[in-house]
Amino acid sequence: MLTLLRDAFAGRTVLPYLWGVALVSGAGVIFSFTALFFRATEQASDWQFLFYRGISATFSLSVLVYLRRNSRPVKRSAVNARSLLAGVLLAAMSMLFILSLARTTVATAIFLQSAAPFSGAFFGWLLLRERVEARTWVAMAAAVVGVAIMVGAGLEAGSSTGVLMAALLPVIFGLYNVLIKTARESDPLVPALVGSIVLALGSAVMAATNGGIPVSLRDALLGLAAGGVLLAGGLPMLNLGHLSVPTAQVSLLLLTEVVLAPLWVWIWPGEKPAAGILIGGAIVLSAVVALALTAPKKR
Repeated sequence: MLTLLRDAFAGRTVLPYLWGVALVSGAGVIFSFTALFFRATEQASDWQFLFYRGISATFSLSVLVYLRRNSRPVKRSAVNARSLLAGVLLAAMSMLFILSLARTTVATAIFLQSAAPFSGAFFGWLLLRERVEARTWVAMAAAVVGVAIMVGAGLEAGSSTGVLMAALLPVIFGLYNVLIKTARESDPLVPALVGSIVLALGSAVMAATNGGIPVSLRDALLGLAAGGVLLAGGLPMLNLGHLSVPTAQVSLLLLTEVVLAPLWVWIWPGEKPAAGILIGGAIVLSAVVALALTAPKKR
């Protein structure tokens, strides 16, 4: 098991479909704690939090690149226009997510990302001519029902700016999916490292011009953990698993984040979701599980 993961991470093999499903879903679980970490800050602004997240992710991913230098050193061919653009899109998604959380509720920001499967399916069909399987359409339809129930439960929209930022996330993620699929010499660490560097630099400039970079030790540690643990841990898993899963399904499997993030902030600090949100979330999560369990046996 560990040998297979090591070989895939070193670029010697491609993981089986179900392994890809597990990695992408697991990445969604890891990402789901980001909203909780941000909500737990006391005084740090959105840009300050993003700065500490960016520098810690850059450090952790750089360590991974160093540790992997003998088995799979980063090749020049892996650092190309598509992988660089994918990294920029990653940084943009990270910024938009935190900025939207600062301007609207966690539930609103998270559940707007439920449109990601449709964005992924559309761009996968338009640019890659990927056929969307019937079972994937069924799973997406079930997810839509779940999201509709959540919305009907009365999500607070928050500011229009925050909602707009959150609404851009699934569109950008759909484009990111296509870039990862088509990037020559795909390396799961390259877009992640590029994205963290862009995130650190961009947020440093914005934080310095909007109140400064220094924050309390508590807030700094939360930002560092959100980057060095959550971002640096989840992105390589997502990018590696992505290679074994169709584009439309990647976005659907990442709905684990959509379901779990509101639960964490419900447990603490107490942003209690309505019963309809829990019911809808259970339907979405069931669609993700069903998609994994109905995988073709040939894969």
